[in-house]
Amino acid sequence: MFRRYYLLFCVFITVSALYMPAPFELQMPVIAAVAEQAYLDDQAEPLREAQHHLHALGYLKGNADGKFGKKTEEALYTFQADHSLPTSGHLDQQTADALKEQSRIAQKIENATALDVQLRLIDLGYLTGQADGMWGQQSIDAWHSFQEQNALPTTNRADSATLTALFSNDAVAMPEGLNLGDYGDDVKALQEKLVQLGFLSDKIDGEYGQKTSAAVTRLQQHLIAQGRAVVANGVATPLTINYLEENLGGSYIHDVSLYTEGVEAERVERRLSILGYMDATPDIYFDAYAAEALKAFQVDAGLEATGVADRQTFDILFAADAPRTERCVLHAIQSGERGKVIEMVEEALLTSGASIKLPNGRFNAEDEDAIVNLYRYFKGNADMEPLFSYRGALSKTAVITLLEGIDIGTGNVKNIYEASRIQRRLHTLYYLPKEGIDGRFRTDSANALREFQKTNGLAETGEPDRETLSALYSGSAISRRFPYRVEVSLDAQTVTVYALNEKNTYDVARSFHCSTGLNNSTPRGIFFDGFPANRWHYFEKFECWAQYSYEIEGNIMFHSVIYSDRDERTLRKGSVSNLGNPASHGCIRLNVEDAQWLYEHCPRGSLVIVID
Repeated sequence: MFRRYYLLFCVFITVSALYMPAPFELQMPVIAAVAEQAYLDDQAEPLREAQHHLHALGYLKGNADGKFGKKTEEALYTFQADHSLPTSGHLDQQTADALKEQSRIAQKIENATALDVQLRLIDLGYLTGQADGMWGQQSIDAWHSFQEQNALPTTNRADSATLTALFSNDAVAMPEGLNLGDYGDDVKALQEKLVQLGFLSDKIDGEYGQKTSAAVTRLQQHLIAQGRAVVANGVATPLTINYLEENLGGSYIHDVSLYTEGVEAERVERRLSILGYMDATPDIYFDAYAAEALKAFQVDAGLEATGVADRQTFDILFAADAPRTERCVLHAIQSGERGKVIEMVEEALLTSGASIKLPNGRFNAEDEDAIVNLYRYFKGNADMEPLFSYRGALSKTAVITLLEGIDIGTGNVKNIYEASRIQRRLHTLYYLPKEGIDGRFRTDSANALREFQKTNGLAETGEPDRETLSALYSGSAISRRFPYRVEVSLDAQTVTVYALNEKNTYDVARSFHCSTGLNNSTPRGIFFDGFPANRWHYFEKFECWAQYSYEIEGNIMFHSVIYSDRDERTLRKGSVSNLGNPASHGCIRLNVEDAQWLYEHCPRGSLVIVID
C-alpha cells in the first residue's frame, strides 16, 4: 500500500512540474531529495532481519514477521533516537546497518568471556602479551586504561557501557608510543618523568636515544616486578607511557637499606644523585655513602634519618617536589676519580693558594701536586701534616678541613712554601704570570701584591699583612681586570670573548666554535700576554699556512683554518669540517672571520684562559 502511494506521489510531482511557474523549479532539488529516500519497509526480508535485531536489542516484542506496522515503526523511531540517527520511524539502509552493528555488539557482550575481552584490549593496544582468559591485575589495568581513553567511568566490573564501547567500531585505541629516533616535546615529557622516578640520570634533550631506551627498559622491568604485563624492550609503548602517567613515583616494592643489592637500590641512588645529595655513579650496591646521602635527604624531608628507604621515604623521594640540595654529602677522594666533591676540593685548593689548576672535577696529577704543596706547607704541624701525607688521596676529614678553610698563614715570604702559596694565589687572580711562581718573593711578586691591594681597596704596601692575606685567600677576592678576557673550553670546543664594561664587569663580546689540539696538546691554564702576531703565519714543521695568528704562549696560538699555501684558494677543507672537534697540534683553529675579529679587537695584554 505504501509503495502504491509513493509511486502516485512521484507521478504527481512529475506532472505538476510541467505546469508550475519557474520559481517552483528552484525548490525541486529539495523535493527530489525527499522522493529519493529509499525505505525498506515493504521489503520482507530486510524488514524481518531488522525486526529480529530490534527484538534482540529489546526494542520490539513478538515475532519477526516481515510486515511494517505501528509497533515496528515505534521501535525503529526509538532505536534511531537512541543512536543519533534521523528519526523517521522507517527502515532505511543506514538504520539497517546500525541495527546489525548494535546487534553484533550485544551478542558479543552477551557471550563475551574474559578471553574475548583480553583479545579486544590487545587489539586496541591496552594489553600486551598473550590472552589467557585469566582476569588478573594486568587485565584490570588495561580495562581501566580503556575506560579512561574512552571517557567512561572507571569500574572494576564488566559493565554494559564499557563492553558496548569496547566491541564497537568506534572504540578509541591507545595512541602511538615512542621509540628510538623520535624527538620532540613528547619525548622530553617522557624523559622528565623518567628522571623524576630515578630511571634516567642523563640530560633532558627531547631525543629518544640509547640512554632513554635503557631508562625505559629499567621502567618496564620495574613494572614487571610489580606484576604489570609489559615487555622490557626499551620501547615506550602506549601502555608503558600510561603506567608512567599514573604517578608511579611511590612505586614501592621493598625497603632499600645498607647493603641492599639490586635495581631498586640503583634507582634510589640515581634519584639521590639527581637531587644533589649523592656524588657517586649510581650502582646496584647500596653502600654506606649512599645510606649517608639518604639520611641527609630524610632530614631535609622532615623524616627520621634512618638511612632506610621505606614506603614513606619512597613516596617523598620520587615526588616532583622532593627536596634538593646544593651541597652533596662529603666523602673521601682519590686520584682518578671525578665528581662534585673533587670539584669543591679543587676550588678550595685554588682559593687557598695550594693549586693553580682550574677546577674540572677530575682528580689528576695537578691535584696530587697541590696536596704535596699542602704537605710541605704544613710540615711539622701535628694536626695538619697527616691530612696531606698521601698525594694520591684525601680522607673525608681532610676534605672537610679544606672546605672549611685552612689558616691564612703568617705571611713570612722568606719561607719558600709561604711565598709560593702567595704567588700561586696571585697567579690564579691574574696578577702574576706563571713563571713568577718560584718561592722567591721579589719585586715582581711585591708589585703584583700591591696591585691586588689596590684593586681590593687595601693599603698598597706590597707586604702580605694579615688583612691582605685574609682578602687574598677569600672566595670574594677581586681579580685583576683586563680589557678582554678570552676563555677556551676544551670540552665544548668553543671560544668566548668577554669585554670589560664601564661597571668593571664583563659582557660577552663574541663566541665561536674552534678546534683545539689532539691528545690534550693544547695547554690549560692562565696566560697573560696574548697578542696579534702575523696576518699570514707559516708553520714550517707542518708545511702549512694560516691567517690571523694570535699568540698565546710560545708556539701555541689562535689562528684561522689551514691553507697549503699563502693563498685562500688553497684552503684545506678538512680543517673547516673539523671545527667543533679536537684536530690541531696544540693551537686553536677558528673560522677566518672569527680569527680576524680576535686579531683586530684583542690587543696585546689580553687575558687568555684555557679550561677543560
